[in-house]
Amino acid sequence: MSMSLKSYEHCCSSLQALATLGKIEGVIPLLHGPQPCAYQTQIGSMTCRPSRLVTAGTLIQKSEVVFGGEENLKKQIINIYRQYKPKIIVIINTCLPQLIGEDIKGVISEVEQEIPDLRVTYFDSGFNFPKSLPLGNDVAWTTLVKLLKPMEKVKGSVGLIGRSGQDAGAFTPVDTFLKEAGITTFAFPAPHLSEVEKIAQADILVPMHVVPYLTCKAMSERFGSRVEYVEVPSGVKGTSGFLRGIADLLKNQKLHDLVDQEEEKMRPRYEAIKKRFAEDPVKVVIAYGPASEFSMSKILADFGAEVIMIPSMKNKFAQAEKELQKKKYGVTIFEDDFDTLEDVYQMFKPDTIFCEVQGRVEFIPKLMPTFCNMMFLTAYGYDFALDMGENFHKNMKREVLGTWKDMVKRYGGELHA
Repeated sequence: MSMSLKSYEHCCSSLQALATLGKIEGVIPLLHGPQPCAYQTQIGSMTCRPSRLVTAGTLIQKSEVVFGGEENLKKQIINIYRQYKPKIIVIINTCLPQLIGEDIKGVISEVEQEIPDLRVTYFDSGFNFPKSLPLGNDVAWTTLVKLLKPMEKVKGSVGLIGRSGQDAGAFTPVDTFLKEAGITTFAFPAPHLSEVEKIAQADILVPMHVVPYLTCKAMSERFGSRVEYVEVPSGVKGTSGFLRGIADLLKNQKLHDLVDQEEEKMRPRYEAIKKRFAEDPVKVVIAYGPASEFSMSKILADFGAEVIMIPSMKNKFAQAEKELQKKKYGVTIFEDDFDTLEDVYQMFKPDTIFCEVQGRVEFIPKLMPTFCNMMFLTAYGYDFALDMGENFHKNMKREVLGTWKDMVKRYGGELHA
């Protein structure tokens, strides 16, 4: 069976698109929607976008639902350009203007005639993406790629394609090894538009996550780059697998040697963590989120945890990653229908759960440790995995649940899960 939509993301793709585009200086996302939509999206994305970068909204009024908000949108675009002089404005067209059928293309055409130096584009977000949150990244990037100019390729170079705006400036755990091996590397996204545009020079595109499938496809079509999916570089084994995959693609022995050296250096920490997980076993359910389940599952399974992963994406990258995780890491992929995570808990009885909201109501009465997937957006590389492994049992706060059970047993009878 395929999972019911109610069991997927509960956050809107507009939220992640705003957070993603809001990470790049030179690009301003303009949220075209009503005030409640703008408020919730701005607040929801505050934890994952820097406040110093500008985002804006049109705040569609009731009268505009009847008569249209195109004029308001045009004024906002012009005001943003006059005040901030961005290179690109990306309109995030939310559900309401889609429902009333606003002519966004017509507005863009008028603005471009008045301001020839400004590039404006848009995409539809919201209800047209059932697995909404992670796809907000992919469609936002795809829209941006349409405005980037092709460039001459750097032979043998690698373009690292990230999941979200949070990846801007976060590729160091991987690209450090590539550069040391003499490989020219381009990163997408990057903190500034001038760096983002250089992705057109990449010879081979290697996605860092399962999310940017449409982005890689658009880049391949526009720039003529070759796309090679390896695996998500999270966890010790996963990071090595990713780097060795690139080394094989480029026949670069130095990169293999660097990975050998790094594995030898970290081996004592790695083995100590695996020993701890063997002595104190953990069963984990990882669900939802902006596709964080694909990276967090590898980290914990690599250390020896029993992992049940509920995937939020079904593109070709996700299919390849699911098969790899089942065969290489022993991850259980659960895609059957269910109503709430309470049902999943009853099936698997995990020790802890990763989900989109920390402290979900289903698990508060159980004092079930929960981790918020939104907090794990750049879980790449060796150091992240080792730090997480060394602190994971402590962060579960098992002693709290143990103390509570002892108190209930002593003073209130048996605790029923």
